[in-house]
Amino acid sequence: MNDSNKTISVFSGGVVEVQKLQNDLEAIGIKVIIKNFDATAANVGFANISRASMQLSILKTDVEKARPIIVKFKEQFGL
Repeated sequence: MNDSNKTISVFSGGVVEVQKLQNDLEAIGIKVIIKNFDATAANVGFANISRASMQLSILKTDVEKARPIIVKFKEQFGL
């Protein structure tokens, strides 16, 4: 795997927060990868009671472009 294909997790949280950040990042051309831990746990018969049920990742090459969006997002949500 070359560096342009490596990802980094930039946020973990609930569905509403993750979808908002996803929309903000995609609006500036950054593709995101979302892992839904609730769905994963349900598929194997476990319940996930964590508030951080989803994880949003982006390509490492997009981190600098995404940084202002992520900072603004975290300020909006008090994170």
